[in-house]
Amino acid sequence: MKSLFIFLLLITGSAAAFAQSQGEMNKQAGQEYKDADKKLNEIYQLIIKDYAANKAFIQNLKEAQRIWIQFRDAQVKAMYPAATKTYGSVFPMCKANYLTELTHQRTEALRVWLNGLPQGDVCSGSIGDKQAH
Repeated sequence: MKSLFIFLLLITGSAAAFAQSQGEMNKQAGQEYKDADKKLNEIYQLIIKDYAANKAFIQNLKEAQRIWIQFRDAQVKAMYPAATKTYGSVFPMCKANYLTELTHQRTEALRVWLNGLPQGDVCSGSIGDKQAH
């Protein structure tokens, strides 16, 4: 019986240690989004630097990124079309989680310009083409 009591005490203590308020979860999700956005911007800046000689690519990449931001914002509006208060106190967390997901997807899409494609891929386009044209 004593060991059961100790076990229950440990379980309860562990659960309390991991418990967070909604405000804390909202804040954590917001920070995760900020971190993801920072990583995206780092990758973007590395591409700008690496491909600086390819002016046409840089111009098109900047336009694509500007349009992607519009797309991202429209996606969030489509996901949560009602008034913010409709979704309750979890909304900041949910929105931040969705923004994080979209940002990770964009980061991976851009990362290919840094990492390249497998040798022999004939459809690589501007990937790896760092020279002016």
